[in-house]
Amino acid sequence: MLFRSLAGATELQGGDPVTTAGRSFNGNVNAAAKSGATDIQARFRVEDSVVYGDASAVAPVAMGALIGLGTFDIGVRSAATLETVKTCVLGLNGFDKGSFDINGNPSFTADCAVQANSGNKTGMTQEGKALIKARKFAITGGQKTNNFSPMPTEGVPSIPDPYASLPFPAYSTCVGNEKALDIKITTDLVPGTYCGGISISGANVRMAPGEYVMVGGSFAISGGAVVTGNEVMIGFTGGDSTLRLWGNSSLTVTSPVSGTWKNMQFMVDPASVDAQRTWVSIGGSSGNADGTPKLTYDGVAYFGTQNFWVYGNAVIEANSPTVAIVADKIWVQGSATVDITSKNPRKLDVGRGPEIIVGVRLLK
Repeated sequence: MLFRSLAGATELQGGDPVTTAGRSFNGNVNAAAKSGATDIQARFRVEDSVVYGDASAVAPVAMGALIGLGTFDIGVRSAATLETVKTCVLGLNGFDKGSFDINGNPSFTADCAVQANSGNKTGMTQEGKALIKARKFAITGGQKTNNFSPMPTEGVPSIPDPYASLPFPAYSTCVGNEKALDIKITTDLVPGTYCGGISISGANVRMAPGEYVMVGGSFAISGGAVVTGNEVMIGFTGGDSTLRLWGNSSLTVTSPVSGTWKNMQFMVDPASVDAQRTWVSIGGSSGNADGTPKLTYDGVAYFGTQNFWVYGNAVIEANSPTVAIVADKIWVQGSATVDITSKNPRKLDVGRGPEIIVGVRLLK
């Protein structure tokens, strides 16, 4: 009976769990049971994504006539549900090979799931033999990896962009061709529109809480700069508008705890054609290829129309109770270190985000 509920639970997403469980039960009642019991029945129902099953029968009592008891009623109950894991890294590209790519000897660990939506036969790839760990790896098409733990599951349904309907922050009109705000001394930044973006080199910068929108330029940090900010969201729209962290610089930020962009750390404007296909760049610069930039954040890095590239000796420590990275393609290369967790220490009411099925689980 327990395994019939499990059979039904496999159909909880898009199937008919009650019918499946019933067929499984009827198909597995063996001849011995039928000959030794009568009125064998099973009833299944679904409540709150749990398949419940109740089975009953009338069984004869051995030598029951001697004690005046010919039969007795028997019954059993079970419950099962899908076992899922949160998706913390999502590559939206539906066609290209290497939509999620590991190259060289980086370290990548995630206590959650990694999925690439590419239907390409090599949509998830690896060059080198670095041990890459997550709770689950999934690819809509196929994979060519050497040392993923566990091995990627192929042919899984793609996950729609979870933030496609989230509005981009309002921002002021920019004339165009503005130069970036150039910061080289200790500075306190305030929220607002930054036409041409912001360039920070070798300076300590504190960001006040709020929304910062880069228009037609990047949020670029280099030269050993140290940038911090609590409850900030950084948006990108227009040409060459993305995040760049180079050299021995560091960016440590937390995401908003309320409002429209709660838990959103970085966000590219999905309606900005000019911002598409730009590369987020976390790594060494041309003048300091061996630099060790570090990015620490606790929200969503949403670059749905851009590519996310981590390379060199870069370090990323990311935590998000929903998704930590959403991008078109995601590449981790060189000797970079990426560590992703899915905890919710601030107890934000943001839901679990997209999930991947890893199996079914008996509840009783």
